Amino acid sequence: MKVFRDLYINLNGFKIDALMELFTEKCGDNWCRALDREKDAGVLGEKAFSFEHIQGDGLERAGLSLFQKDGDTWYVPNIVPLDSSQLSHGQYNKLLENFLEKIVRPSIDGLAVTAELTNDEQFLKDIVGEETASLLHKFSVLANQSTGSSHPCDRNRWFDFLIAVQRQHVSLNTDLLIHALKEDGWSEERAHDLAIEYEFAISLLDYNEGK
Repeated sequence: MKVFRDLYINLNGFKIDALMELFTEKCGDNWCRALDREKDAGVLGEKAFSFEHIQGDGLERAGLSLFQKDGDTWYVPNIVPLDSSQLSHGQYNKLLENFLEKIVRPSIDGLAVTAELTNDEQFLKDIVGEETASLLHKFSVLANQSTGSSHPCDRNRWFDFLIAVQRQHVSLNTDLLIHALKEDGWSEERAHDLAIEYEFAISLLDYNEGK
């Protein structure tokens, strides 16, 4: 499934203010420092470093900010469009890739600072692991997909998957679950029904575990 990429920057002891000065020097024609946005973040008690992309190279006008994740790690949690209500996965990822290639990489060349961009696709196995993902696939292949999880044998295989996910205490986005189910042949309607069942079951299992 296509996802929004994340950018993480590890300072490895380098000073963040000095790095932002290097970023600012690399801005050029299509990027600029957005000091007003930084002031807004400061009012809310957060330290942020903000930049805006200016149209002219085929990409959207948008703003992004770097926030501290933990310790020496800073990241971009979101990119906000300036001329539209939202960005597609492709538009968002191209902007982040452009920021990395035009601003970040030239600035950190020769420094101990590192930058990591996450993948633009995510699969069920990335979240729950191969073994648990295979449980869902087994359920999908053997189930009567016209009736969902209602048959006792199908229901037991569905329960095996649900219990395996809950035991891992991972955060599985229902959009990703629906995508995986559709990849295994489920209709849009049945996939959404199973996702609703999933959310209820995980909440119930979490509640029971916490009692």
